[in-house]
Amino acid sequence: MHRLNELDNQLESLLAVNSDVASDLLQGLLQQREQLLQQLMAAPECLNKAEWQTAVERTTSILARIRHHRDNSAGQLQRFQRGQRSMQAYNKFR
Repeated sequence: MHRLNELDNQLESLLAVNSDVASDLLQGLLQQREQLLQQLMAAPECLNKAEWQTAVERTTSILARIRHHRDNSAGQLQRFQRGQRSMQAYNKFR
């Protein structure tokens, strides 16, 4: 569980910024986390219920932050695409 806490802290610090997130680093950390969770679930008798509940809550928080970043990126992409179309229309009449 200690390694899971470390990974979660790394993810939280990576997602705490309001700017773009390094997607390759995020993907790597999430893959490590998934593998670690699978290992932990393979031996459920070794898990402390309170620690597991805390890990579930952190998962919810991490997913919410990822959704927030995804939604922000989608909004930026839409604004960029609208700007591109406006420039194309402007250049057509130049």
